[in-house]
Amino acid sequence: MTATATNTETKALLEPPKFQGAPKAEKIVTVARQYGVSPLRQWREMTALWLGKTRIPTHEYYNFGLYDPAIPMEEKKQYVGIKGSWLINKELTPKTLPWARGFVGNKVMFTSLIDRLGFRTTETQAVVSTRSRFGAIPTLDTPEALEHFLRHDARYPLFGKPSNYSGSFGSALIDRLEGDEIVLGDDRRLGLDAFCREIIAEYGEGYLLQSAIEQNRAMTEMVGRAIGTIRLVTIRDGAMPRPFYALWKIPSPKAMSDNFWQDGSMIAPVEMETGQVGQAWIGTGLDARSIDSHPVSGRAFAGFALPFWDEARRMATEAHALFPEFGVIGWDVAFTEEGPLLIECNDNPFHTLYQMAFRRGIWNDDTRPVLERTIARSKVMMDEKKAVRKRREDKRKRN
Repeated sequence: MTATATNTETKALLEPPKFQGAPKAEKIVTVARQYGVSPLRQWREMTALWLGKTRIPTHEYYNFGLYDPAIPMEEKKQYVGIKGSWLINKELTPKTLPWARGFVGNKVMFTSLIDRLGFRTTETQAVVSTRSRFGAIPTLDTPEALEHFLRHDARYPLFGKPSNYSGSFGSALIDRLEGDEIVLGDDRRLGLDAFCREIIAEYGEGYLLQSAIEQNRAMTEMVGRAIGTIRLVTIRDGAMPRPFYALWKIPSPKAMSDNFWQDGSMIAPVEMETGQVGQAWIGTGLDARSIDSHPVSGRAFAGFALPFWDEARRMATEAHALFPEFGVIGWDVAFTEEGPLLIECNDNPFHTLYQMAFRRGIWNDDTRPVLERTIARSKVMMDEKKAVRKRREDKRKRN
């Protein structure tokens, strides 16, 4: 059903995936039959992984395919769940170490800063917010103000996304306005009035309207119009940050954004030195399978060299150096005809994506030493910061 000014049954914005609870009995039985792993063994492994350091809940045990008896238990313990990933990042960047945590998490402020400092990034045309103002950037605080902007001031196409969420929740590619209808990037048509009210109702605390990016031609020919960003993770390994790992979030042919949880989306590792794409994967758990070529274009993923790769690595590393207190940062990098640009900065990158792309746990023998060095350095920096505070406080008391 198409939404109109009086019909809001069709929602425009991308909704988050449903919560995954305990595994259903049929999944346990299917694993037992296909892999020869008894339900008792499955539960025993799930319990051990949940109680261990990496904190893998039951649904992620199945998403990562850790029921496979071909994977040694020691390697299974190298995987982390969403919570385990957060715990690693918490050690990499202790809560009170960086002064700019709130600033980095503010998408409007962050992109404005790095643009001012000469980094290529997205252009914010306006911000929907009932709480804040953003200087010269237009702020829209009512459905009427948003509708006026979309009718008279917007330069299409636009990409809309919440200012305080990750994972593409609430995002929409707004292709154009035709009469009283908004046309989205997936060709859906929705009434302008209903669209504006949906944004204010669900994301009135902050919603960005940015100029949509035109992707590099070579990548568009392979995966289509939707932007497939590279998650390029940098880490403070030593005095300065350096590239850590990279992967390509390949959008589903029907999607308007690139997050792996969307049905039909794909993911592939990227070789850090060369920018060459490795084996791509689609689906999770029992539905996971390798995929050699794009389902629409037919072009092969493996061996495809990302454009401007050296520039992208340098850009992400130099941007991280603006905030050296952060042990790790995940950058979403898009590629245009002119070069790479930084879409977003994530101070809590989900290392679960690494595991989906590289088919190994993040706490493996290659990455663990790097993580441990960075965690140790962060502890030293934290101790130094506390010592400086103490000296200042002691001096204040003496005076």
